Order: sequence, then C-alpha cells, then structure tokens
Amino acid sequence: MEKKQIEVLENGNVRVTIPLIFKIAGGRTRIFTSDSEHVEYTPVQLALARAFRWQKMIDEGKFSNIKDLAATIGVDSGHISRTIRLTLLSPKIIHKLLSGELDLSLDSCRRSFPDSWAEQEKILLKGS
Repeated sequence: MEKKQIEVLENGNVRVTIPLIFKIAGGRTRIFTSDSEHVEYTPVQLALARAFRWQKMIDEGKFSNIKDLAATIGVDSGHISRTIRLTLLSPKIIHKLLSGELDLSLDSCRRSFPDSWAEQEKILLKGS
C-alpha cells in the first residue's frame, strides 16, 4: 500500500494522499489508515465500555432511569440492566477483562454475581 504523500501542484494547491482501508464490522463501516493499529475488542470489553457509558449517562442526569435510556437508544431495558450490572464487578476483574488476561463469556458476566468483590474474585478468578 502506498504511503502518505504531500504534493504541491503547479497551481499552488496542495494534494494530500492518504491510503485508507474500509472495514465493515457490526453493520458499521470503519476507516483505518495503513499505519494505524487495528484493535479487535472482545464482546465482554465492548459490554464493559457500554456499561460504564450508560451508567455515567444516568448518573449525570441525562436519563432519569434505565427505562428512559432504553427507550431513547432503542434497546431492551433488561439488556441494559444486565449490562450495567458489569459496573459492579471488582476492579481487579475489570482490569483483567480489559487487559485480556481473563477470558470470560459475555453470558457468564451477565449472570448474577455476589456483591462482595472478594467473593466475585474467588468465583471468577479461580483459574487465573
């Protein structure tokens, strides 16, 4: 693939050439440059990001509750509730999920888990 080029034309205009890569993922077209690093996120990592974003929107008062948020973004309120519950995971578990050290399925993370971080770590980190 060509590199970026900057060229001054005879009329004084500048032509900038940047090779792009278009990828369709999850119904969205994403654009990458040849030197950009393409990072693939796991479903659990994406769910954690959504969980914290949605919780922040509720905490800041943009939405009064999960039901209002669900109606606005067009997602089932039960799905949002199960996803937001991920914000209650132990910071140690969240760190391991985000760094890729812990590989859990999205379904296992959305199931109920103890309130105590020590109990969560005992259950979810038993093999780590």
